[in-house]
Amino acid sequence: MAIFHSKLEMKFRVSCKFSFPRVALLAMIALVVLSGCKKAKPLSETKDPLRHKPAGFLLRQNEKNQFNFEWLAMKVDAEMSAKGESRGFKANIRMRRDSVIWISISPALGIEVFRVLITPDSVKYISRIPDDKYYYAGGFTAVTDLAGVDMDFNMIQDLLIGNAVGIDNDETKFRSEIDEFNYLLISKYRRKVRRAVGVDDRKLNPQDSLTVNPNDPRYQRAVKKSDEEDLIISRYWLDGERYRLVKSIFNDLINQRAVEIEYADFVEETGQFYPSNCRLKVRDPLREQEINFKITKLVIGKTSDFPFEIPSDFERKLTP
Repeated sequence: MAIFHSKLEMKFRVSCKFSFPRVALLAMIALVVLSGCKKAKPLSETKDPLRHKPAGFLLRQNEKNQFNFEWLAMKVDAEMSAKGESRGFKANIRMRRDSVIWISISPALGIEVFRVLITPDSVKYISRIPDDKYYYAGGFTAVTDLAGVDMDFNMIQDLLIGNAVGIDNDETKFRSEIDEFNYLLISKYRRKVRRAVGVDDRKLNPQDSLTVNPNDPRYQRAVKKSDEEDLIISRYWLDGERYRLVKSIFNDLINQRAVEIEYADFVEETGQFYPSNCRLKVRDPLREQEINFKITKLVIGKTSDFPFEIPSDFERKLTP
């Protein structure tokens, strides 16, 4: 798929059933892995049975053991699968905490086709695909609609550094369980949601798949009478030894969507642990998409620049 060769460029654009804008945006929300030059290893080294810990304790330990940084840069090899097709791409990522996320995306031969710049209040990107050169500049709402997942800057930043997304540190909103060698936090939900789901959160098994029948009157009543947050059920798996996040599942009952993120092969750097591999899967009634990532290089603490110059002859698109 040689991007510099015009015939193969056209073949790539015609045959690819999911466009590079979607790849870029899904990459933006799914680049959740960090790695280094050290050998990756499982997070837990002991297999002793775990003892029950209350939700409040687990939430405090998770917050204490989150990955922190000021500057970060990494190179990623990734593969995305959707609609029976797979596409590989590479990404260079630079970040300054709570300020800027910069991503450059290239197909296999390394010729950049997308550049993304994210700040707390804006998303911008440039498409350099031959015969489809343009740029987008706007907020998160339109990007959320395209990517199919609600996003903001903090969510993307947490995903990029492997921290728990959207977790509420209010211990009254979770209950805790043990799932083999991991602790599990499950968000509690109200009685009307239990009726719509058909499974009480107190009886929910760790690996249960949550689905609803949209034609069920109980579900329709729950949607009308519940806030949107009430109909998102979150599960977080924490390593039993160091309380780092190893898996998350989010069930969005309104949109019939499930997002699953798995982290593996943790690496230690200056006393912190982070995953060197990640798998993200998004499922809804119309599609299923999966992205797998592996980091080939990572640098922490070195200042970076974030070049983003829009060519004067590029057309601006009002929607992503």
